[in-house]
Amino acid sequence: MEWPSWAGDIPTWVTTIAVGFAGGQLVIDRRRRAKEEERDAKSQASKLSAWAASDRSCEPKAFGIVVSNRSGSTFHDVAISAKIHQKTVEQDVEFAVLPPGEYFVELLKDGEWEFAVESGEHGRALRPYTRTGGYRVLGMSFTDNLDQRWSTDGHMVLTRV
Repeated sequence: MEWPSWAGDIPTWVTTIAVGFAGGQLVIDRRRRAKEEERDAKSQASKLSAWAASDRSCEPKAFGIVVSNRSGSTFHDVAISAKIHQKTVEQDVEFAVLPPGEYFVELLKDGEWEFAVESGEHGRALRPYTRTGGYRVLGMSFTDNLDQRWSTDGHMVLTRV
């Protein structure tokens, strides 16, 4: 039985299959590389977190936000929205520059935020709120040292802006 002429020759088929396989590998490699780049981009941003806390050892009690930068680099133009005493605080906690470290920012009686102090400098036991929705961080927005803008929701899920 003779091979039909419309089917081409075997070397052409082998070459076509090899090119198709190489193209598929290229697509897979590009997707993998894109995922790695996204993971690298999130590397610093994922090391910024914040939560509501209080100092029950002082009178009156101090309520506020703890901000933790574990990245080893600075963040810029940080804005954190929060809910304290069951109410969304009208003014965000803002940092022009946030250096590495952990900071406590107290909410004053007039609704203004006090200047940030290092948690250790605060000198008292800060307790995080973990079992109530009335005291929580609602979201953050910030720029990392690669000049990428990020935002988070109340569950600290990162999104590039």
